[in-house]
Amino acid sequence: MWLAQLYQIRYLLLVELFLLMVLAIFDLIPFLILTSILLLIFILIISFNSPTFAVFVLLISILIDALIPYKTISKGPTLLLEEMFFLVFLGLFTFKFLLYSNESNKIPGVFLLWALFLFWTLPIGLVVAIEKLRIFAFWKNYFVGFFIFALVYYTIDKRIQIKALIIGLIVWGLSLAIIEFKVLIDLGGFSAGIVGLYLKKNLLSITWGRSNYLASFFVLIIPITIGYLFYTKSFRLKIFTFFSLIIMSFAVMLTLSRGGILALAIALIILSFRTLKTKTLVPFLALIFILILVVLLNPLTYVIIEGVSNLETSGSVYTRINFYEDTWRAFLNYPITGVGFGNLGYYSTFILAEGTSFSAHNIVLGMLGEVGLVGGIFFFLILGSIITNLFKEFLEEKDNALKVLRWSFLSSIIGGCLHSLVEPTFEGFQFSIIFWLIVGISSNLHQLKSNSN
Repeated sequence: MWLAQLYQIRYLLLVELFLLMVLAIFDLIPFLILTSILLLIFILIISFNSPTFAVFVLLISILIDALIPYKTISKGPTLLLEEMFFLVFLGLFTFKFLLYSNESNKIPGVFLLWALFLFWTLPIGLVVAIEKLRIFAFWKNYFVGFFIFALVYYTIDKRIQIKALIIGLIVWGLSLAIIEFKVLIDLGGFSAGIVGLYLKKNLLSITWGRSNYLASFFVLIIPITIGYLFYTKSFRLKIFTFFSLIIMSFAVMLTLSRGGILALAIALIILSFRTLKTKTLVPFLALIFILILVVLLNPLTYVIIEGVSNLETSGSVYTRINFYEDTWRAFLNYPITGVGFGNLGYYSTFILAEGTSFSAHNIVLGMLGEVGLVGGIFFFLILGSIITNLFKEFLEEKDNALKVLRWSFLSSIIGGCLHSLVEPTFEGFQFSIIFWLIVGISSNLHQLKSNSN
């Protein structure tokens, strides 16, 4: 459809291309500005008719932002590329919703819970918070999750779209792993980078996150990759997913994230409860053997083991425990409203190091401390409703291959929630996009049974 629309304005496009050539010859800045405007218009036209394309643009923009050294360009606050596209798509699809809204559409209870959570946390937070700007900064990260979930739930309704998004997620995880390798090479070579990680873990960082945060994405994507490996009948896709699985498994070990690797291990154990059947027993055991081999060959594996064994004497553990106490104290002082998103640090009696996150590093304590009992109940009801519905759909599923895929999504979501008990993952803009994209896809997996593309 969009090709037909482009054909109708072909003469206008030719004129614009001619102008671009002229501008490129005489001045670069107007050329770049006009090119950006035309590219944005092109993206908007396609996205309006194909929301899947909009999701891919957001995913790609996250990877692009990971490669751009914003901190060396600007010392002040920076608007990331994915945030700009989010604002554009928010306006675009809000307009489309108002244009084509149908009163007969049923609104699931989980979206009502989302609305209650968002409408409670923003105004109440602005009233009680010491730093008002932090409310907007963190609230936005939850709102983008709601937007992605709603977008996928209501607009992705074809089999080919669901498959494309699942494969796109795997490609995104593989790309993130490759970016990690690039970071190591930039540290003086792959071997030198490995040595650097051994000496200083947080060397593995990109524009929008460090090692623990990077691990959270592999916790989500690796179980789904295994599920799709067993689901797909395409030999080429099996080879691709297997290759991606090996690369991502190596990459997650490079993060040295104890919480992330433990959450992933639990997610894989949950996944094995369904995949260890007669037909899949041998392939699954072979896959686990290869992954274990990859882990053992990783020179940083014993560093992680040493870190887990020294957990009781770890400085980061002591810091978090002290901040847990401050967070709990803040909740007791403001049990109904909390202190507002991102404001826990202002109520801390424990002296935080410069650059330390003001997060509780625990989703339960964090929600109670920041948005109070009311906001916390809304959020946990959202997660509980999603997990309950996924488990119910799994039990009702008759197709064995699709049943495994459903279980892999459930394992992924549970793993992501477990990781949030030790890391502030839900507060991240990028994690919110990936997590709620996965939730949206899992809600529409029944479309894979459709024969129509």
